[in-house]
Amino acid sequence: MLPNNFNSKIFRFQDVIFFILAFGLIIYTSSRATFLSLTCDEASTYFSHVPNSIWTCFFSESCWTDANNHLLNTFLMQVSTSAFGVSEWTLRLPNLLGHLIYLIFSILLVRRYSNNLWIGIAGFCLLNLNPFLMEFFSLARGYGLGVGWMMMSIYFLFRWVESGKLSLGMYCYGGAFLAVLSNFIFLNYWASATAIFIFFILEKQFFVKNEKPKSNFLQSIGLPVLFSFTLFFLIKNPIQFLQSKGEFVYGAEGLAESFVGMIRASLMSQGYFNPNTTTIFVFISLCLLSFSIFFGVSYFFKKRNNSFSKIHFAGISLMVLMVLAMVVQYYLLEVKYLIGRKSTMLIPFFGLSVYLFLASLFREKSKSWTIGFALLITVFSFNHFYRTFDLKETVEWDYDAYTKDMIQYLEENLEENQEIDLGVFWIYGPASEFYKEYFLIKKIGEVVRLDEEDFEKNDAFDFIYVRRDQVDLVKDKYVLEKEFGTTGVLFKKKK
Repeated sequence: MLPNNFNSKIFRFQDVIFFILAFGLIIYTSSRATFLSLTCDEASTYFSHVPNSIWTCFFSESCWTDANNHLLNTFLMQVSTSAFGVSEWTLRLPNLLGHLIYLIFSILLVRRYSNNLWIGIAGFCLLNLNPFLMEFFSLARGYGLGVGWMMMSIYFLFRWVESGKLSLGMYCYGGAFLAVLSNFIFLNYWASATAIFIFFILEKQFFVKNEKPKSNFLQSIGLPVLFSFTLFFLIKNPIQFLQSKGEFVYGAEGLAESFVGMIRASLMSQGYFNPNTTTIFVFISLCLLSFSIFFGVSYFFKKRNNSFSKIHFAGISLMVLMVLAMVVQYYLLEVKYLIGRKSTMLIPFFGLSVYLFLASLFREKSKSWTIGFALLITVFSFNHFYRTFDLKETVEWDYDAYTKDMIQYLEENLEENQEIDLGVFWIYGPASEFYKEYFLIKKIGEVVRLDEEDFEKNDAFDFIYVRRDQVDLVKDKYVLEKEFGTTGVLFKKKK
């Protein structure tokens, strides 16, 4: 047996590694938040929602022209821009805060349940090195902020499962409450966490000896009931307003499509096994999730009094309940399955389930085999992060990667007293207007948003900015000025 001081040195070494990795990731997401061109949805939030009072949004339909108003994120955008001025970084600062929160509580979770250095590092990689999830910590949307609060909630949920302390349960619900206010998709997590709470409350009521079972039961069950009624009161109107405008129709028609889409997005177009890369990773992911579920359930019922068996069971139950919540919403409420950016909330549960599986195997089965598998995951994660490292583009809004460059190009190349009208395909409109305002560009008189049907019949603009696949629609009336990346093309009106 290794001496305690040796184990202590190992875990101090692990803490140093975690700190270095976390610091590097914060630098990365902060750099992206600074350098990425503002996107269509971010600029729309800035123009449509940041100027408004958040407090009226709990009862006023005027706040809900679209689903871009992620309440807590919008409020924190108001605070950050008031304190530090308007810039890409300040608009995205709330989600950098979300990343910091996510890193802190994912590390605390991994440290608490790892008995081995390599299992702990693999756990960090599984929870923190998914490049698609990382994208949203650098964007002014509610997804990154919500995931951060959700990780805080998961950590305190596990702590509550261990001890049953009321204060830990309150912290758990506090995190879940803030996650839902960051983005309403986290209602799925709220429902799943509440189901876990009720399960373990009942489990303690019927299977654990307690001197005051009735009073403890009422005290424990009161926590989810109180928080749930409070949340229902706050978001009932906003949900109804959004549903009446059809804002919940975006998504996948099937569970398989949602899952495959999440894997494909996480791969970030990396062709490891082309042309079957996505299929192979879907198969690997399903196997790992199945093993984790099977092992977690059997482990819990074999060793019900074991603290970690409860944690593993709670972790996989959260994931399964999240999936079931999507199925119920689809058939009862006609809310489609999560896909694209909305599926980011599911990514931590995959990483968490695999990590708990590794930690359980190390405790109960072959240690050398488990360490080898953990090393394989670690090497792949760092390689995948290296291959997807990018300070220019973001997957969901890749078309806006060069909008800032296009506006700056016009500012630098137009004559001193020249004033032009700029027509842009509508997806480029919000970001173009933001940078025109941000750089105080007087040379651009008006930015007009156009649909495709407007291109052929409209030659009223001095310059027009379109997608590359729309070039044929404008080339008869406009001449090529400059190409920007692989998506945007700027044309100048023919003389």
